[in-house]
Amino acid sequence: MRRLSIPLFGLLAAAMLALTPVPAAAQNDPIGGFFRMLFGAPPQRAAPPPAAVEPPRKVRPPEPKIVEIPKNSDAQVIAVIGDVQAQGLAFGLQMAFADEPSLVVVAKARASAGLIRDGDADWTQAATKIIADTKADFVVTMIGVNDWQPFPVPGAKPFDMATDDWKRLYGERLDRYVAVLKASGKPFWWVGLPPTADPDLKPTARANYAAFLSGLNDLARPRVQAAGGTFVDIWNAFTDEEGHYTANGPDVDGQVKRLRASDGILFTRAGQRKLAFFVEEGIRKVMRGDTPTTAPAVPEETVVAPKPEEAIVAGPPPLPPAPWSLIGPVLPLGDAAPDAPVTLAGGPDRKPRAELPGGFPVAASPGWRRLVEGLPIDGPPGRVDDIVRRTP
Repeated sequence: MRRLSIPLFGLLAAAMLALTPVPAAAQNDPIGGFFRMLFGAPPQRAAPPPAAVEPPRKVRPPEPKIVEIPKNSDAQVIAVIGDVQAQGLAFGLQMAFADEPSLVVVAKARASAGLIRDGDADWTQAATKIIADTKADFVVTMIGVNDWQPFPVPGAKPFDMATDDWKRLYGERLDRYVAVLKASGKPFWWVGLPPTADPDLKPTARANYAAFLSGLNDLARPRVQAAGGTFVDIWNAFTDEEGHYTANGPDVDGQVKRLRASDGILFTRAGQRKLAFFVEEGIRKVMRGDTPTTAPAVPEETVVAPKPEEAIVAGPPPLPPAPWSLIGPVLPLGDAAPDAPVTLAGGPDRKPRAELPGGFPVAASPGWRRLVEGLPIDGPPGRVDDIVRRTP
C-alpha cells in the first residue's frame, strides 16, 4: 500500500497539470511553455514612453491684402521714400487711398536704407531721381531707424553716436537731403520716428536706442519746418499713458488692437494704417486747398471795416483790464507772511450798505445778528426754536 502512494501522487500531479489552462505562447512552444509554468516567465521589457506630442502652434492669420480700385491715368502721385518703416508707411497710405481713384501711392523705400549707411551722395541723387521718375505730386519721407551706428569719417576714427560731431555731420546730411525736397517744389512731409522695443537689446541699450531715435526727431524737425515742409510727430501715438513703448493701442477707429510687430520695430496692418493717418490728413487738406496762405499786409492808414458775418465770428471785443491787481496764489489766511498784502482778491474794498431795500437797517437784520454779532436768532413765539425765556 505504501509502495503505491508514489505512483499515485505522480498521476494526480499530471492530472492537475493537464487541467491547468495553457497560455497561447505555451501552446505554440509546449516545451518552453512547460518550463515557464514551472519557473516563471522572464521579466518583460517596459513599453517605451509615448512620444511627446507638440501642442499645436498658434498661427496668426495673414495680414489682409490691400485691394485698390483702378486709378485714373492722371492720378496724383504720392512718392514714399525711406527705410523699412517707410515701407509700412507706404502700405498704410495705400490702404488710406485705396478707394481714391485720383491718388496713387508709389513706394520707393528700401529696408536697409539710412542716411549713414547709404552715404550722402547716394540719397541726394536718389531722391532727385525718384521725384523725377515718379512725377511725384507729394513726397513723404521716413528714415533713420538704421542710422544707430558710428559716423564714418574718411581717414579718421568714426564718431560715436550722440556726440556733438556725430550730430553735426548727421545734421549736414539732413540739410542736403531736405534741400532736395525743397527744390522739387512739391509739398513734402517728414514722418518722425516712433519708439521701439527691440527684444534682442538689453534694457539699457533699448533705452539708449529710444533716446537716440527721439534725438533724430529733434534734428529733423527744425530743418524740415524751415524748408517749408511738414514734420509729422507720431511719437505719442505709439506710447502708453506714461510715454513708454506699447505694442497695443487704439487704431484709427478707436478699437484697441496690436499696432507693432513682434520685433518691436515694424508695424502690423492696423499700425501701418494708423501711421499713415497723420500724413493722409495733410494730403487731403492740400487737395482741398485748405493750406493757409499769407494775406497781404494792410497799410496802417487804411481802416478796413469788418463785415457783419466776420464780426459775429470774431466775437465781442476783449474786456478792459480789471482795476485791481492780478490774483496771486491761494494761501491760508492764518499762514500769511508778515509783509503780505492785506487786500483780498476780488476788487477794491466797498463799504457795507447801512440799509436794506425798503429802509430796513442792516444792523437789525437776522443775518447781521447771527453772522456779525454771533448772537442766536430768536424764533417766532410758540415755534420749537423759540427758546427765549419769558416772565409769566
